[in-house]
Amino acid sequence: FPAMTRTVTSSATSATSPCWSCDAERVTVRPGEAYDFFCASCGAIQPAPSSSSPTAGGVDYFQLLGVLQKFDVDASSLEDAMKARQKVLHPDKFSTKSEKERLYSADQASAVNEAYGVLRDPLKRAQYILQARGWGVTERDGRDRPVDPELLMEVMEAREAISEASGDLDRLRSMLREYGKKVSDCIERTRDALDAEPMVGEKAKDEVVRLTYFVRILDEVKSLM
Repeated sequence: FPAMTRTVTSSATSATSPCWSCDAERVTVRPGEAYDFFCASCGAIQPAPSSSSPTAGGVDYFQLLGVLQKFDVDASSLEDAMKARQKVLHPDKFSTKSEKERLYSADQASAVNEAYGVLRDPLKRAQYILQARGWGVTERDGRDRPVDPELLMEVMEAREAISEASGDLDRLRSMLREYGKKVSDCIERTRDALDAEPMVGEKAKDEVVRLTYFVRILDEVKSLM
């Protein structure tokens, strides 16, 4: 399965246990390597990673999907990677295997789905990258400067406007366009900060906080339409 060996960039170095089937030592998942679902010696499927959090020493979502750890990921490539892995992990492939192998394949497939669900969403992907690189993902985590007062005022005014626009589709459509544009612009700035060499950490964090608020506003507008 060639996609399993694609090079990735990750901050995680993840230890793996010996193969449960043949007891062969498995290769440690190091930065720049993709996770292998199978034992290289006997080909047996392995248990799902114990953690998907790089800061906890787990195999990260980028390693699971074999893609570069960066914000600017190609959506179609991400989907292709997910489908390729689900194909080899499909229950039909393990219908004649042991109960343990069927369980492992289901767990691995679930981990792949979880990884895809996070990485396909720009906000979740940005939060995940920040976490992977040692930055908090909440508005206040001890590393933050206070949230920009102008941003908080804008959010408060937007929510008042949403409340007043309830039932007025023209106003809601206008707000949908306005905050859709703000979300798009914020995603671009987030990409520039996260994918810079080196990453511009404070800028990335500020933009992700801003993106979090704008996505919430957009969701509130959509809920009324």
